[in-house]
Amino acid sequence: MPRTMHDSFAKEWMQEMLTDFGQVEIEKQLAGEVRKIDVYFSPNPAALGDLTSLGLLGRMVTTPAILEPFRNPASEWDIRGTREKLFQLEAELARDAKRKKQKFLRRDRPFAWVLSPTFSKRQQTTFHVVEKKAWGPGIYFLPSPDRTAVVAIHQLPKTIDTLFLRLLGRDKVQADAVAELIALPLEHPYRSTTLHHISRLQINLQVRQNKTKDLWEIMMNLAPAYDKWLAETETKTQTTIALRMLDLKMPIETIAQVTGLSIEVVQSLRSADAASS
Repeated sequence: MPRTMHDSFAKEWMQEMLTDFGQVEIEKQLAGEVRKIDVYFSPNPAALGDLTSLGLLGRMVTTPAILEPFRNPASEWDIRGTREKLFQLEAELARDAKRKKQKFLRRDRPFAWVLSPTFSKRQQTTFHVVEKKAWGPGIYFLPSPDRTAVVAIHQLPKTIDTLFLRLLGRDKVQADAVAELIALPLEHPYRSTTLHHISRLQINLQVRQNKTKDLWEIMMNLAPAYDKWLAETETKTQTTIALRMLDLKMPIETIAQVTGLSIEVVQSLRSADAASS
């Protein structure tokens, strides 16, 4: 997938997921040379308790954070570039605090998360990274002053806690995450939002010309989520129409014929509607 398309999906999806918990800026412009941060998040302390529903992603943004997702493995240059963006942003935040005569505390300093589908042994050695038991496998921290970590998505354990990050992976990692997303309870707060954004990505991929092998692979991975979203959207529309027709006291048989719902489903809707009245 072209990086720009992956960027659009990841940034817009994260923006919608994180908006309830603080201030989200996508493509945040840095001063000086033209450089942009994919996602910059500043948490709202009053909403942090709800971040647990985002699993590991929620834990990563309990403090100010830069999130830089990469479709292809992040190169040495990509990681260095993210680190440099972090230093530049921190300097800007410190200057802004000084201008406002406010203290720039340690907790105000952002942390950078590089989201990469893989992270080679050679790169681990190059950047002198360490894993921390409290964070589990697949997360590699650069030396402390760098305030940067690389998330190797393919190494994350297959748990509900890592699901939303594994959706940004590749090949089987992404396909398995999509299947797990579909299997989430319908009432999960971010299931519907994520299905919607994956479906938008799938539509964008479908209309592209000259699809590469990589694009076909991604489309195959996303297809189950797209099909599920279509089915649930259709059912939601049919249910809405049926409820309106019930309000008009129309016969159940007519409602079933118009909406395509079974008579049993329409009867259950009428019973539920009557119970809530």
